[in-house]
Amino acid sequence: MSSPAHSNISQNDAEVLEKQQQEMQRRHEEEQRSLLRLQETAKPRCAERAAQKARREAEAKAKEEAER
Repeated sequence: MSSPAHSNISQNDAEVLEKQQQEMQRRHEEEQRSLLRLQETAKPRCAERAAQKARREAEAKAKEEAER
């Protein structure tokens, strides 16, 4: 049979671990929200860069055709 002191220590350990787990979960959720915001912010920039690249390639091809 376990002693009352041992039981209290185990209960305290369980409470500490539960609080740590909750904090880790909260931080994880916060990081996920930050990552989503970053991805949403980056989408327009990526699209603009792709459009710029396509324009440069089209201009280079047009110039090449014009030189022929």
